[in-house]
Amino acid sequence: MKSYFYNFLFLLFLCLVITIPLMAWMSNEDQSQSKPESRVSQSNITNYEDDRIRFVPDNFFSVDFVGKSYGWVAGYYGTILRTIDGGEKWTHISLPNTDLIRRIQFLDKNYGWLVTHRGRIMSSEDGGITWKTRYSADNQINLRNIKFLDNSIGWAVGHEGTILHTNDGGETWTNQFLNNFTGRDLPRLNGLTILSESKAMLAGEFGVIAETVDAGKTWTIISSPDIKATFTEIEQVGNSILAVGLNGIVAQVNSDKIDMSALPEDGEPVRVELLNSDVNKHFFDIVSNKNGEGIVVGLANILTIKNGRELNKIEINFPDRDYLYFMGATPISESKYVLVGAGGLAVTFDTTSAEIIGLVKW
Repeated sequence: MKSYFYNFLFLLFLCLVITIPLMAWMSNEDQSQSKPESRVSQSNITNYEDDRIRFVPDNFFSVDFVGKSYGWVAGYYGTILRTIDGGEKWTHISLPNTDLIRRIQFLDKNYGWLVTHRGRIMSSEDGGITWKTRYSADNQINLRNIKFLDNSIGWAVGHEGTILHTNDGGETWTNQFLNNFTGRDLPRLNGLTILSESKAMLAGEFGVIAETVDAGKTWTIISSPDIKATFTEIEQVGNSILAVGLNGIVAQVNSDKIDMSALPEDGEPVRVELLNSDVNKHFFDIVSNKNGEGIVVGLANILTIKNGRELNKIEINFPDRDYLYFMGATPISESKYVLVGAGGLAVTFDTTSAEIIGLVKW
């Protein structure tokens, strides 16, 4: 008799565990629909041959637009949203796997690339509707970034100092290495920017900022060992190269053509200079528009960038600002950017008015 009683108590407990969060979620849904921002919803999303069940929102990590119309956002659970009308309508597309997508880049409205946390490099030739694996790491090493200069030349970077290079459009990938790293543990490499066929820069853990000028035959760390930082992205903004990271760090990478006469006596050329961002929260992405201006996005703060190093802080004044973070950004006009991040949120941000307008809530 006792066993039946204990079984009843267990079933009652199980029902409460399931029902209470569900009621709270439904209550939150009802409340959110009564707020002004209820227009940011799933109402403009359709599924493409997908029957996966989602229990929580998929955080987004990356976004890319080709022009103002064609755009893609990507993140958890192999999730991709695609628009061909500037965000009026979206199509939900799932990868053939459930990998977390770290970065996505499209070279035109059809041809795109992405990397995942299980070491996959994948490409699409039909605008992101279908994807094919082009490289898969044997140890499923976490890949964090991918950039292509053109249809042929590209790099991907990730954990344990992983650097992969292709010069044949992804048909083959070659391992490259940091030639002067002396630490015990290889760094997670997060940031990547390509400057030409032979020159590129990357950034990551342990304050590492490295450069190649010979298409990756050698990668030389140019940052000082005194920099204790985790860089998350690096980008060319106008005539400057800036790296951003955790705890609000922003660094400028100086040209290799340093004016030696301007240095103090016995001074050494400093390639990486830390800037004051006036922010102590994490930054996750930095992007630039065609005018040489840019933005930095992260947790509860956005920086606008002018003239290569003029930083202007814009705080996000939402009630839940301490839980609102943007992981990725991309420009769509001279002053507007699309930002994506926590809770499957994709918004547009206008640097002129500092206005944030919702596109979709996944």
